[in-house]
Amino acid sequence: MKKVLVLGKIHNAGIKYLKNLSYQVDEVSDQNNDYKNILNSYDALIVKMTKVDQEFIDLSKNLKIIARHGVGYNNVNLDVINKRKIPLFIIGDVNSTSVAEHTFGLIINIAKKINYYDAEVRSNNFEIRNSFNSNDLNKKNILIFGYGRIGKKIADICSFFNMNVFIYDKFLNLENLSKNIKIVKNIKENLNIYDFISLHIPFNDSEKALIDKTFLDKLKNDCAIINTSRGDLINEKDLINHLKENNNFYAGLDVFNPEPPSSDNELFKLNNTILTPHSAAYTEECLAEMSLHCAINIENFFKGKIDNTRLINKEIYS
Repeated sequence: MKKVLVLGKIHNAGIKYLKNLSYQVDEVSDQNNDYKNILNSYDALIVKMTKVDQEFIDLSKNLKIIARHGVGYNNVNLDVINKRKIPLFIIGDVNSTSVAEHTFGLIINIAKKINYYDAEVRSNNFEIRNSFNSNDLNKKNILIFGYGRIGKKIADICSFFNMNVFIYDKFLNLENLSKNIKIVKNIKENLNIYDFISLHIPFNDSEKALIDKTFLDKLKNDCAIINTSRGDLINEKDLINHLKENNNFYAGLDVFNPEPPSSDNELFKLNNTILTPHSAAYTEECLAEMSLHCAINIENFFKGKIDNTRLINKEIYS
């Protein structure tokens, strides 16, 4: 019987799938280091945010496959697992709709000041309606970093709301896009025209943060940064200082660096932030699909059916 370790809480759909195929599946907390004592017992791993490094692999003598519960894999050291020829699989396109919807939720919340108005009404300040703080999205400019599955869906939603959509993606050929979408080739130019900037790109540890003081200082004072991608993309200290200095500047953040953020994080004290707990993909529908895709990746691997579209370290099979 193959043994699967699940580090962290996942939807029961994938666990049920594997158990029905006679796998032993153990779900263990990833909030402390106790799991390190049992790593040696497992053939397969479903991992969320736990760091898979040299120590982890050294303790996992029988590990044959890693299934990442998501599409990013910053927490897995590819050099380390490649030495052991352990394949890393990610899920398919099951979370792009959920993340796109969440992203737009942050955008419209900021434009319409929903959280702010809600708090004021609860404080018996109905006159806040006369502050005229909210805005329409119609004809507002949004710059979308990354035109992958999520970026494309964000662009579609924003276009429906008659926003002016600008795309920057240095990795993709953007020559044949809709005429309603404008391509940005030089990210250092015209940053002061955007009302919203939304991040949908991975982060390379060798790069500095994309959003830093130099970048922020070129933006409009009432621009808003939306990040549902990776916390590393933003220099958090620079962002906090910018938010303090510009009360009309907003940040909608679903990701942080590190995670979870410390209890004394200054972002919590600011009124011009909307914060969610890395939950953009944590809908009932999405979580069920993510869990199931992890399970299917494991079953396919042990059946000798390698899905190259989900395999990250293809070179170990070349």
